[in-house]
Amino acid sequence: MVLYGGIDRLLLSASPRRYMLLEVCVTPSRRVILPPFTGKVVKSLFVKANNVLENIFSKPLVLEIDNVKVYVPKPIRVTPLYVRSSNGSTRFLWKKDLGGSKLCLRGGQEACFLVGFEEQLEEEVFKGIMGLDNVELFDAKWSVSQVKVVYNYKLPSSEHDVRLDNATGIRLVFKSPVKLVDPWVKSRYGRFLPLAGVVFSYNIGELLRLWRRNTDYWTIVSLVSAVLRETYRVLETAKVVTYVYDGKKLPGLGGYVTYKVDVELLNNIQGLKYLVENILAHAKIMGVGSSRAIGLGHVEIRLLYSSP
Repeated sequence: MVLYGGIDRLLLSASPRRYMLLEVCVTPSRRVILPPFTGKVVKSLFVKANNVLENIFSKPLVLEIDNVKVYVPKPIRVTPLYVRSSNGSTRFLWKKDLGGSKLCLRGGQEACFLVGFEEQLEEEVFKGIMGLDNVELFDAKWSVSQVKVVYNYKLPSSEHDVRLDNATGIRLVFKSPVKLVDPWVKSRYGRFLPLAGVVFSYNIGELLRLWRRNTDYWTIVSLVSAVLRETYRVLETAKVVTYVYDGKKLPGLGGYVTYKVDVELLNNIQGLKYLVENILAHAKIMGVGSSRAIGLGHVEIRLLYSSP
């Protein structure tokens, strides 16, 4: 495994950018029937509140590098709506099957979502949030009840709070369905085996600006899979979940994965610990996999420590 110039070279070429994750809570004025996957609600609310965001949500940026078209991931992501129970737990709203009862919100019932974005969208996202008051959708007027900054980091950097110094493992919980990106070849077929390099392949490419599949990119993907090793229970804890979108029942990855940290490898390759920490911090804000702008790929990351 050869990485010419090392990880430090890649990190130096990736100019740091600020990322922000906000929690936004909204309420409808009357009872509304929601679409089967409520990431669509969040996208529609934002587009109605600020039409500048329509192209950001809908059209990927296409660059031409060495006469090759490269599709740059969208600089924004959202989650489906979620509601809180009396004990503080959250339930994300999406349907798993085509039949059954409809998803609804009562008039005045609070539902929340998360929106993550890069610094160049900060002004437009906040304009969208301010414009959400009195937006009409599903024959109801919506209002904002709360806005909270969850994370605000410059990446790659040491500003974030993800530190692997004493961690022996990572628990990655898939909170909304995940559609994994194939790091080796573009394909209409999804991948469902959650090797760490595959799960975080979008974050690797975006953080390091390695949008083309090439030797450096594949080397980092392999290193991440080597340093974060899935446990023997991965096939029990990670599972296929379904969601309904545009009238189709589609598969995604759900459940959770526990990775063991190869501490020796992490500390013996210069720059690797810093890189992995930034990849995890990026995933906390921007999610993992593809179709994050419609609500897929929201994850929760928990660091695990061995008992003394």
